Amino acid sequence: MLYPPCFAFTSIIQTKKQVNGGFFKMALITQKVYGAEDVLPKESYKWQFIENIMRSQAKAYGFKEIRTPVFEHTELFQRGVGDTTDVVQKEMYTFDTKGGTSITLRPEGTAGVVRAFVENGLFNEAQPTKVFYISNTFRYENTQKGRYREFSQFGVEYFGSKEPTVDAELIMFANQYLNALGVKNFRLHLNNIGCAECRKKFNETLKKYAFGFRDELCSDCQKRMQTNPLRMLDCKNEKCQKIFENAPKISDFLCEDCKQHFALV
Repeated sequence: MLYPPCFAFTSIIQTKKQVNGGFFKMALITQKVYGAEDVLPKESYKWQFIENIMRSQAKAYGFKEIRTPVFEHTELFQRGVGDTTDVVQKEMYTFDTKGGTSITLRPEGTAGVVRAFVENGLFNEAQPTKVFYISNTFRYENTQKGRYREFSQFGVEYFGSKEPTVDAELIMFANQYLNALGVKNFRLHLNNIGCAECRKKFNETLKKYAFGFRDELCSDCQKRMQTNPLRMLDCKNEKCQKIFENAPKISDFLCEDCKQHFALV
């Protein structure tokens, strides 16, 4: 059901005494939350340009738009993203409702889309299901220039097929999208983290390797070594990066099916 537009006007300014010409001096009662951004009219056309390319590209590849709630039950991200990731442990905006339910503002797009796919029975429809989203996303992390705690994310999700051609199609999609934006001098790196069995064997070997450097690793990597060894390879600490330059490679632990899949891609 579509509702008529609702207009709300809220005063967030205090007016001072009237001055010459009928103008008022105004002082803000509050300012935007740290880590958020105002997209002003002089900048919004850039966003529209990028979003229009996103939608056009997605349509050309047969992806249809999906919109999920900006907040979900916290356990969705703990299970879907992984409770040992930095996103879950350090960066989520989580709060309890008045009814005592734990709710989290969306830190990424995939988990909510997968939940919607399953909950709404989209798997009963003709497959594959191809969807895209443009969504506001929230992560509590240190802000940098051009990086905020609320940001927009564009993503595509492909359900119902595990053929190597799906990976190739998504790579082509990303390549054409960057070209359409006018991005120059980018490089494509291909990797394969295998299936659950491949990762299990690799994690065991990586954990043994890291144990030999346990006193030199940062505190985060020392924890990850026990809970999720693969996450150590994402560490931004320069000393840890140097240590893992000579770590075992997951490509040496791929099963025959994963090797064949990667070769076809």
